[in-house]
Amino acid sequence: MSRAVVFNGDETWELRDLPVPDPQPGGAVLRVEATGLCHSDVDHFRGHVHTSWGGRFPSIPGHEIVGRIERIDPAAQRAWGVGEGDRVAVRDFVVTPEGYRIYGHDFSVEEGSGLYGGFAEHLELLPGSMVYRLREDRPATELTVFEPLSCAVTWVEPIHTGDVVVIEGPGHMGMATIVAARAAGAKTIIVTGVARDLLRLERARHIGADHSIDVESEDVVARVRTITDGHMADVVIDAASGSPVTVNVAMNLVRRGGHVVIAGMKDGPLEGFHSDWIPTRQITIHPGAGLDTQRAVRLINEGRVPTADLLGDTFSLDHFEDAFALLTRSTPGRDSIRVALQLD
Repeated sequence: MSRAVVFNGDETWELRDLPVPDPQPGGAVLRVEATGLCHSDVDHFRGHVHTSWGGRFPSIPGHEIVGRIERIDPAAQRAWGVGEGDRVAVRDFVVTPEGYRIYGHDFSVEEGSGLYGGFAEHLELLPGSMVYRLREDRPATELTVFEPLSCAVTWVEPIHTGDVVVIEGPGHMGMATIVAARAAGAKTIIVTGVARDLLRLERARHIGADHSIDVESEDVVARVRTITDGHMADVVIDAASGSPVTVNVAMNLVRRGGHVVIAGMKDGPLEGFHSDWIPTRQITIHPGAGLDTQRAVRLINEGRVPTADLLGDTFSLDHFEDAFALLTRSTPGRDSIRVALQLD
């Protein structure tokens, strides 16, 4: 049996035991070592899944999955180039006969084995999955950063060598974006947040940001103008989740002819946005959509990612409630840059 956290879609969860299946033809069974927690897991808990087709409940969440191949069908072994015992990162998108599905988001526990999310001791890897071998010399909890980094390496594509980059939002996606921006050639990295982000802004500087700005205590536009000698940012990456106002701020931080990447999921529509900003200042808007797990894993395996500094806090499955409270910033007196579950 495999223990699993199951979300019911109505802001309740439970711990269930599910049978571990045999691998399907072209598939495998993964023993999950660790899974990172993400803000989208909070939305999932509330019954909202960020896909055009919605989600299915009850379901096992968790999509930042690192584990070891426990059993594998020979066809999958040939296709994926991995064998039993190998440690892998799991790309969360899987191609099924019904189209794209996402591990940890839109599989119900009532279909198939039900073990299709990372908040469980096992994951059934379906045909159409993609996995990438990970290094052995670091804890699995550290390596779960591969998934936010998989997004971040696509967000930084507008960056050229020597660029000034502003990253809005010092959450775990923002932290991964610092690493990706530096790898892409950014010369100056500025991270913005709010007063309650003090710990995260400090960690951002430790990880590689050159400057951090608390937008509640400083005029962020004036500060960026000072840092850049009036040049402003070549690229602004809005990695902040929640309020959509950061989009308008980004438009005020970017230089004429610059680039704005809108990546963080917002709570609602944006007011006060002027589309004239785009043609009159020749600003290019990019969607923060994309996933390049292979590139992210390569950076990690090459030692170019400070995985220990990006870890944050780790909890066992038995302490999931504590992990989730820290993720939702509802633990009095505590904050964390990332939260992960250790399952093995």
